[in-house]
Amino acid sequence: MKKLPFILTAVILIITSCQPKKLDEKLATELIIDKKRYPKIVDHDIFCNDPAHAYTIFKSGLVEKGFVKVLQSKKFGDTTSFVSFTSAAKPYLLPTTADDKISKIQRVKVANEEFGAIGAIRIMSSGNKAIVEYTTIRRKNDFAAAMKNGLRDTVNHEAYFLRTDDGWQLMDKKSEIEFLSY
Repeated sequence: MKKLPFILTAVILIITSCQPKKLDEKLATELIIDKKRYPKIVDHDIFCNDPAHAYTIFKSGLVEKGFVKVLQSKKFGDTTSFVSFTSAAKPYLLPTTADDKISKIQRVKVANEEFGAIGAIRIMSSGNKAIVEYTTIRRKNDFAAAMKNGLRDTVNHEAYFLRTDDGWQLMDKKSEIEFLSY
Protein backbone atom coordinates (compact mmCIF):
# COMPACT_ATOMS: atom_id res chain seq x y z
CA MET A 1 0.00 0.00 0.00
CA LYS A 2 2.90 2.34 0.73
CA LYS A 3 4.23 1.83 -2.79
CA LEU A 4 0.92 2.71 -4.47
CA PRO A 5 1.56 6.51 -4.69
CA PHE A 6 5.02 5.82 -6.08
CA ILE A 7 3.65 3.41 -8.69
CA LEU A 8 0.84 5.80 -9.69
CA THR A 9 3.29 8.66 -10.05
CA ALA A 10 5.58 6.52 -12.20
CA VAL A 11 2.68 5.39 -14.42
CA ILE A 12 1.43 8.98 -14.85
CA LEU A 13 4.94 10.17 -15.79
CA ILE A 14 5.34 7.37 -18.32
CA ILE A 15 1.94 8.04 -19.91
CA THR A 16 2.41 11.80 -20.13
CA SER A 17 5.96 11.52 -21.47
CA CYS A 18 4.80 9.24 -24.30
CA GLN A 19 2.23 11.74 -25.57
CA PRO A 20 3.19 13.50 -28.81
CA LYS A 21 4.39 17.06 -28.51
CA LYS A 22 2.02 19.95 -28.99
CA LEU A 23 2.11 21.32 -32.52
CA ASP A 24 3.92 24.66 -32.27
CA GLU A 25 5.50 26.96 -34.85
CA LYS A 26 8.95 25.41 -34.60
CA LEU A 27 7.73 21.83 -35.10
CA ALA A 28 5.34 22.84 -37.91
CA THR A 29 8.12 24.76 -39.67
CA GLU A 30 10.51 21.80 -39.46
CA LEU A 31 7.93 19.36 -40.80
CA ILE A 32 6.84 21.65 -43.65
CA ILE A 33 10.41 22.42 -44.77
CA ASP A 34 11.33 18.73 -44.61
CA LYS A 35 8.25 17.40 -46.43
CA LYS A 36 7.89 20.18 -49.04
CA ARG A 37 11.67 20.42 -49.58
CA TYR A 38 12.14 24.18 -49.36
CA PRO A 39 13.87 26.03 -50.94
CA LYS A 40 12.43 25.02 -54.31
CA ILE A 41 13.16 26.12 -57.85
CA VAL A 42 10.28 27.75 -59.70
CA ASP A 43 10.54 26.99 -63.41
CA HIS A 44 8.88 28.11 -66.61
CA ASP A 45 8.72 26.55 -70.08
CA ILE A 46 9.84 28.70 -73.01
CA PHE A 47 8.49 27.52 -76.34
CA CYS A 48 11.39 28.49 -78.58
CA ASN A 49 9.59 27.72 -81.85
CA ASP A 50 6.42 29.70 -81.08
CA PRO A 51 6.36 33.21 -82.61
CA ALA A 52 3.87 34.49 -80.01
CA HIS A 53 6.11 33.26 -77.21
CA ALA A 54 9.14 34.77 -78.94
CA TYR A 55 7.35 38.13 -78.98
CA THR A 56 6.73 37.87 -75.22
CA ILE A 57 10.42 37.08 -74.67
CA PHE A 58 11.42 40.00 -76.90
CA LYS A 59 9.22 42.40 -74.89
CA SER A 60 10.55 41.07 -71.55
CA GLY A 61 13.92 42.80 -71.92
CA LEU A 62 15.96 39.59 -71.90
CA VAL A 63 17.43 40.42 -75.32
CA GLU A 64 18.83 43.74 -74.06
CA LYS A 65 20.33 42.00 -71.02
CA GLY A 66 22.09 39.52 -73.30
CA PHE A 67 20.37 36.32 -72.15
CA VAL A 68 18.51 35.43 -75.36
CA LYS A 69 18.45 36.12 -79.07
CA VAL A 70 15.12 36.41 -80.87
CA LEU A 71 14.68 36.07 -84.63
CA GLN A 72 12.38 38.74 -86.04
CA SER A 73 11.40 36.56 -88.99
CA LYS A 74 12.40 33.35 -90.69
CA LYS A 75 11.97 31.82 -94.10
CA PHE A 76 9.62 29.01 -94.91
CA GLY A 77 11.31 25.68 -94.18
CA ASP A 78 13.87 27.24 -91.82
CA THR A 79 14.26 24.93 -88.80
CA THR A 80 16.03 27.36 -86.49
CA SER A 81 14.11 28.46 -83.41
CA PHE A 82 12.75 31.94 -82.88
CA VAL A 83 14.36 32.00 -79.42
CA SER A 84 17.94 30.93 -78.68
CA PHE A 85 19.91 31.30 -75.46
CA THR A 86 23.34 32.88 -75.00
CA SER A 87 26.07 31.67 -72.67
CA ALA A 88 24.94 34.26 -70.09
CA ALA A 89 21.68 32.29 -69.69
CA LYS A 90 23.41 29.01 -68.77
CA PRO A 91 22.91 29.38 -64.96
CA TYR A 92 19.16 29.69 -65.53
CA LEU A 93 18.68 26.79 -67.96
CA LEU A 94 17.25 23.60 -66.46
CA PRO A 95 17.45 20.07 -67.85
CA THR A 96 14.74 19.26 -70.38
CA THR A 97 13.31 15.92 -71.46
CA ALA A 98 13.95 14.41 -74.87
CA ASP A 99 10.35 15.12 -75.92
CA ASP A 100 10.74 18.78 -74.93
CA LYS A 101 13.96 19.04 -76.91
CA ILE A 102 12.21 17.69 -80.00
CA SER A 103 9.41 20.26 -79.51
CA LYS A 104 12.04 22.95 -78.82
CA ILE A 105 10.85 23.69 -75.31
CA GLN A 106 13.41 24.94 -72.77
CA ARG A 107 12.77 24.97 -69.03
CA VAL A 108 14.28 27.97 -67.23
CA LYS A 109 14.61 28.89 -63.59
CA VAL A 110 12.55 32.01 -62.83
CA ALA A 111 12.74 32.09 -59.02
CA ASN A 112 13.74 30.37 -55.80
CA GLU A 113 10.83 29.72 -53.47
CA GLU A 114 11.77 29.79 -49.79
CA PHE A 115 9.78 29.17 -46.64
CA GLY A 116 8.51 32.44 -45.21
CA ALA A 117 6.60 32.27 -41.93
CA ILE A 118 3.75 30.53 -40.15
CA GLY A 119 0.61 32.67 -40.20
CA ALA A 120 -1.72 30.64 -37.99
CA ILE A 121 -2.06 27.22 -36.42
CA ARG A 122 -5.63 25.98 -35.99
CA ILE A 123 -5.97 22.79 -33.97
CA MET A 124 -9.28 21.00 -34.46
CA SER A 125 -11.52 20.32 -31.46
CA SER A 126 -10.54 16.63 -31.54
CA GLY A 127 -6.95 17.68 -30.83
CA ASN A 128 -5.44 15.29 -33.34
CA LYS A 129 -5.77 17.40 -36.51
CA ALA A 130 -4.42 20.83 -37.33
CA ILE A 131 -4.38 23.26 -40.24
CA VAL A 132 -1.32 25.48 -40.54
CA GLU A 133 -1.34 28.57 -42.73
CA TYR A 134 2.08 29.68 -43.95
CA THR A 135 3.67 31.82 -46.63
CA THR A 136 6.54 31.30 -49.01
CA ILE A 137 8.71 33.98 -50.56
CA ARG A 138 9.80 33.90 -54.18
CA ARG A 139 13.15 35.44 -55.02
CA LYS A 140 12.82 36.22 -58.73
CA ASN A 141 15.60 36.40 -61.26
CA ASP A 142 15.75 38.07 -64.70
CA PHE A 143 13.80 35.28 -66.41
CA ALA A 144 10.71 36.01 -64.29
CA ALA A 145 9.98 38.76 -66.83
CA ALA A 146 9.37 36.04 -69.44
CA MET A 147 6.20 34.93 -67.68
CA LYS A 148 3.15 36.50 -69.29
CA ASN A 149 1.03 36.87 -66.14
CA GLY A 150 3.90 37.64 -63.79
CA LEU A 151 4.94 35.94 -60.60
CA ARG A 152 3.78 36.88 -57.11
CA ASP A 153 6.42 37.65 -54.48
CA THR A 154 4.62 35.82 -51.66
CA VAL A 155 2.30 32.83 -51.82
CA ASN A 156 -0.10 31.65 -49.10
CA HIS A 157 -0.37 27.92 -48.40
CA GLU A 158 -2.22 25.58 -46.06
CA ALA A 159 -0.69 22.44 -44.57
CA TYR A 160 -2.72 19.70 -42.92
CA PHE A 161 -1.34 17.83 -39.94
CA LEU A 162 -2.49 14.64 -38.25
CA ARG A 163 -1.31 13.44 -34.83
CA THR A 164 -0.49 9.73 -34.78
CA ASP A 165 1.29 7.49 -32.31
CA ASP A 166 4.59 8.67 -33.82
CA GLY A 167 3.72 12.36 -33.32
CA TRP A 168 2.55 15.04 -35.73
CA GLN A 169 2.75 14.24 -39.44
CA LEU A 170 2.15 16.40 -42.48
CA MET A 171 -0.51 14.90 -44.72
CA ASP A 172 -0.52 14.68 -48.50
CA LYS A 173 -3.96 16.25 -48.57
CA LYS A 174 -6.21 15.87 -51.57
CA SER A 175 -9.14 17.89 -50.24
CA GLU A 176 -10.35 19.40 -47.01
CA ILE A 177 -13.28 16.95 -46.98
CA GLU A 178 -10.84 14.03 -47.00
CA PHE A 179 -8.90 15.68 -44.20
CA LEU A 180 -11.99 16.13 -42.04
CA SER A 181 -13.08 12.51 -42.58
CA TYR A 182 -9.93 11.04 -40.97
